[in-house]
Amino acid sequence: MAIRVKCRHCKTEMGHIPDRTALQHGQVKQLKEEFAEEFITQDEKGSLTITSTCEHCEKTLQNNPNYYEMKNWIQ
Repeated sequence: MAIRVKCRHCKTEMGHIPDRTALQHGQVKQLKEEFAEEFITQDEKGSLTITSTCEHCEKTLQNNPNYYEMKNWIQ
């Protein structure tokens, strides 16, 4: 099971943990249980995608707080 971290706004991949490394990390199950509904999705192969916010989008949101009200502010 690989783990990918992507920006929830611009969809940029921010990180990737390969299968072997992810399986060796004992906290994957705990992370999945705590944040599964909102931030984690799993594909048919068992790989996890965790959504977060990249630095660029975070700065944009800080400079434009009204964007928080929009569902999709990147077009």
